[in-house]
Amino acid sequence: MRRMTMLRSGHGPCGGGSYFKIMNRLMPLDACLGEALNGLSPVSAILAGPSEACGYILAEDFQLPRDMPATAEGLRAGFAVTAMDFVGASAGVPVPLDHPIRVVPGAALPPGKDAVLPEDATDTGFGVLEALRSVNPGEGVRHAGHDGRAGEVLARAGTRLSARHVMIALQVGIARLAIRRPRAAVVIDDPAQAAFLRGWLSALGADVVVDSPADLTLCAVHDHTPRLAMTPAETAWLTREGSSLIVSVPARFDGMIAAALGLVLPVMARLTGAAPAATSLPLARKLTSTVGLSELVLLTAVAGHWQSQPVGTVTLSGLAQASAFAILPPDSEGLPAGAPLTATPLDLPLG
Repeated sequence: MRRMTMLRSGHGPCGGGSYFKIMNRLMPLDACLGEALNGLSPVSAILAGPSEACGYILAEDFQLPRDMPATAEGLRAGFAVTAMDFVGASAGVPVPLDHPIRVVPGAALPPGKDAVLPEDATDTGFGVLEALRSVNPGEGVRHAGHDGRAGEVLARAGTRLSARHVMIALQVGIARLAIRRPRAAVVIDDPAQAAFLRGWLSALGADVVVDSPADLTLCAVHDHTPRLAMTPAETAWLTREGSSLIVSVPARFDGMIAAALGLVLPVMARLTGAAPAATSLPLARKLTSTVGLSELVLLTAVAGHWQSQPVGTVTLSGLAQASAFAILPPDSEGLPAGAPLTATPLDLPLG
């Protein structure tokens, strides 16, 4: 195999000149990633309101600031009562409600009240509201701390914030969350590839921008000479200029997908401080891999097993059907049927 080493073209990261001078072998995927990511830290955290933070990666643990609820509250509509006052109440022996206090779900119970008597358990006789049955202490009530205790971690740093996290943060009165939001630029003419990459980067927690500077730039390959020991992304590359990372994306969609999964995803994991999700299932059939190459394989979970597509191959129909992927290492000759394989989701692979 041949080694590719970078030769600066003088035209910037997405210029038309050649990046590389052919030496004697292709660069292994891990070596390419290692050179570019060595010593690189996640981007600095910023504070954002919960709604604005949705879809980005947490930089710090998300904790409950106080017990929730802070005091006992009603779970249903009715009357706040002290349960002991209504022992033995029945339709035949109704018990009057002195100074009835109506509550709705979520309303705090007044001090000294420990239950909610539902409205259908009451009647008005001779102008007086009466209880037609007894009620147990705690009935119809959510106690203080039932939904969570102060200091409880609801989401760890590295978690991708979803709509449910936003609702929880707003529910408990959190005004700001610490997130990491790398800036990513897509400089690719192919409209289908550009649309995919912008949407995919956004789903990974990037702020997709059109201006400079960017923490990560994706641009089209201009030198189509194989340089990376990864199938089907042999013409892809990752390099670093200062604190900025540049991924060269192959012209064909299959190479673009492989470059996104093999190069862009690890970069976004480093920039956000997140870890790729992982699911391990046994293989439904054996895989055959080429020694010396990292190879992408698309997978679909069926009946508790991974159904695999041909190793190193990406088709449009296969991409539509797949739900996960794995990258087989260069020292692998393949795996037998039944062997466990750890894979990462295609759609939401981080956090």
